[in-house]
Amino acid sequence: MKPVLESIDTRFGTASKHAFSRGNTLPYTGVPFGMNYFVPQTSDQEGSWFFDPHLPIFQGIRLTHQPSPWIGDYSWLLLTPITGEISGDTLFHRQSSYNLERAIFNPHFLKIFSERYQIETQLSPTCYGASIQLRQTQGKELSLYLHAADELTVEQVDKRTLALRQAGETETNKSPLVMYTALAFSVEILSITQEGQDWRIDLAGAEVQVQLATSFISKEQARFNLPKQDFEETKANAKESWEDLLGRFDVVETGSVDQAFFDHCLYRLFLFPQTFYEVTEQGEIIHMDLASGTVKPGLLFTNNGFWDTFRTSFPLFALIIPEYYRQFLEGFLNSYRDTGYLPKWLAPDERGMMPGTLIDGLIADSACKNMAPELEEEFLKAMIETATKADPKAINGRHGLAQYQKLGYLSTDYHESVSHTLDYAYSDFCISTCAAKLGHEELAQTYALYSKNYQNLFDPETGYMRARDVDGNFRPDFSPYSWGRDYAECSAIQASLGVLHDISELSQLMGGKEAFSNYLLKACQSLPLFETTGYGYEIHEMSEMAAAPFGQLAISNQPSFHIPYLFRYSNYPQYTSLLIKTLRQKAFRAGLDAYPGDEDNGSLSAWYVWSALGLYPTCPGKASYDLGIPLFDHLRVYLAEKEQWLDIHAHQNHEHFHFVKDCHLDGQEVQSIDHQDLLDAQNLNFTLSWLPNH
Repeated sequence: MKPVLESIDTRFGTASKHAFSRGNTLPYTGVPFGMNYFVPQTSDQEGSWFFDPHLPIFQGIRLTHQPSPWIGDYSWLLLTPITGEISGDTLFHRQSSYNLERAIFNPHFLKIFSERYQIETQLSPTCYGASIQLRQTQGKELSLYLHAADELTVEQVDKRTLALRQAGETETNKSPLVMYTALAFSVEILSITQEGQDWRIDLAGAEVQVQLATSFISKEQARFNLPKQDFEETKANAKESWEDLLGRFDVVETGSVDQAFFDHCLYRLFLFPQTFYEVTEQGEIIHMDLASGTVKPGLLFTNNGFWDTFRTSFPLFALIIPEYYRQFLEGFLNSYRDTGYLPKWLAPDERGMMPGTLIDGLIADSACKNMAPELEEEFLKAMIETATKADPKAINGRHGLAQYQKLGYLSTDYHESVSHTLDYAYSDFCISTCAAKLGHEELAQTYALYSKNYQNLFDPETGYMRARDVDGNFRPDFSPYSWGRDYAECSAIQASLGVLHDISELSQLMGGKEAFSNYLLKACQSLPLFETTGYGYEIHEMSEMAAAPFGQLAISNQPSFHIPYLFRYSNYPQYTSLLIKTLRQKAFRAGLDAYPGDEDNGSLSAWYVWSALGLYPTCPGKASYDLGIPLFDHLRVYLAEKEQWLDIHAHQNHEHFHFVKDCHLDGQEVQSIDHQDLLDAQNLNFTLSWLPNH
């Protein structure tokens, strides 16, 4: 059956703390890829962790743009419905309890009942705002508190309309960031009172409909962005927008497994990146260029970390929602046009987080799948410029560029030097791939040579990628269990396998296929040991690896995403399906503690979806998929590019059958699958087995 929207509980994965993650998600209500999301706030004392699914406290509905607790929120606004007078001026004095079981947390609909004030709050979202229904069950007149971290001003436009302006600044460049909010009420506004930094709005009625919309352009644009329909119509439209995307997956036969978590992952998949463009009354598409503070034409998207999402999310978009993918590409290209650099981590402007410039993987993947050929020349120019132009602020582009160009690696002078070097080498492969497609052979050959730079850090004595100083000496105090310092959120054990584009050469570098196979076996069968060398304390990714009985396969974090699929390149290809099925069963669950680590912008959800399909894009930028093991007996996937359904069958899909006996694409046995062949196919049939093939 196609996902039932009302059965998706957005609270899955929200039972997290900064020291231990079970997703680090928020229960977003919104439309797919919307500008704003809405979350009940339970506490203002935990920073970015402002929602706790176990805490029955309601401080208000938070309009949020937080893509990750590690990134934080910006331009957020808290709306708290109340009745009567409040004895103090803090959120603590305004908060109320709510019933955890009676509340509804759906992607398209939020419903929560304030016990203290006896107020029922219902919300249905639009791309730029929401329609909200407030009802006080005893007939008391309603009031609404507005609270924000930014400087907030409120202007009354007429008897029933407010214009809000909150002025902040971007996190990285400290440029102005202004959000305008329009609030239109179904009843008259009795009074507006400023209390400290907050505002109280008294309303003439016990039942109120509130239309809300935001804009990063102007107050006039915010008013234009207001929902054009009533609450029920807004709810129906939000439902339709979700069902269009979720409905591209149809589980015909579940087999012995539950569909609930799979459906939740689909919801998470379609949240990021978020819209940062607007459509004028004249139908023009415009966006605020935060680099210049001016309004410019064209699409723009934000709230996305490419270090995470290039691996799984965007390759899945290419397969499932290519029409959206083309828009994303155009938006990211506009980001380059505005700033002179391709983005790395946007929220809303460039944060400069994480190693590499891994949007290159997204661009190369789109090129090899012919997603937007008209943009490829400019993207190639953008990739090269981002790879060769130093940023004086060390935010954009490649860190340590001059040294990398001179040495062919980043030295111990730079934090996470090994991870940076490996990611730069992969990006050079991406540039080479795009150049070759466009017929720039000399350029392709040059960057193909650069893509081998990862070899400069391989130590044949230890068998790991190791940091070198500027003179070429390996760092002396080396331990494969040491996290941080030279490696980004992993140790040498995981990082050394981060050569997505050159797995066969990596295998040879490690001593051949047998040695490569033994490396993988050792990694999976070792104890989950770690050392805190680089951080000086235990980060949550270490804790999550230690808590799971999966050896050094730290599936909670991106450097390990592809490791189970590397067995397809080893002497033990059948172990991929064994690992995938075990991870699906033991590391993920339908509940508040849903994930084995940070869900990260949809990337871990996308990993699960891929692993439910029985396929995986091991190297984005190569138009092929490695085989895994399907989750369901029969799953249909809508391939929008061809406007047809692909039927994926798992025969003999018993709970204890962990291996794939064979796989056929339209009757032809396959060991891997080309992207175009998959688009042209109608049936993908896996036959599972109890024992591996010999």
